[in-house]
Amino acid sequence: MTVTTYVALVRGINVGTSTLVAMPDFQRVLEESGFTDVKTHLRSGNAVFESDAKLSPRDIAALESRFSDTTGVSAPFVVIEGREFVNVVEENPLVGESDNLSRLVIAFLPGPASSGVTVPDATALLPEIVRVGSRAVYAWCPHGVSKSAIPAAFWKQFGPAATVRNANTANKLVSLVLPRLEG
Repeated sequence: MTVTTYVALVRGINVGTSTLVAMPDFQRVLEESGFTDVKTHLRSGNAVFESDAKLSPRDIAALESRFSDTTGVSAPFVVIEGREFVNVVEENPLVGESDNLSRLVIAFLPGPASSGVTVPDATALLPEIVRVGSRAVYAWCPHGVSKSAIPAAFWKQFGPAATVRNANTANKLVSLVLPRLEG
């Protein structure tokens, strides 16, 4: 039996009082869904887990439904196979531009990036930089995400499931994934 490692990223939990979810509850939802070796990271809805079946969009929708039923919080999930997650993080073209990984962010997309993405004028964003990758959008926000000049309309074109993590968090998740892929 082939076991596949996945990374689950939940959008928008624990950012306000109406979206509070304890990580043990998140872990329990994954385990009760039949996934094994579940490890959560931080309170922002990050988990690495194993599945003996390839996950389909229908499986992810069922997981979102179970999460909502269990926690009372409705939130979209981005679920990425472990090797692909590592590739998306390693593909980051802005690593050399940044000097603070907490201000270098990756917006993970639920599927491949569309070829019709409209990117803001690079000169107008300076000193910020945005690049679109295969399955993520990378942004260097040297003054912090809360002070970003990147227009909200830019992010909206990626839909409600796209979810942002800083490079520190993404790298930590990679460190949880790699031993599973090598083992």
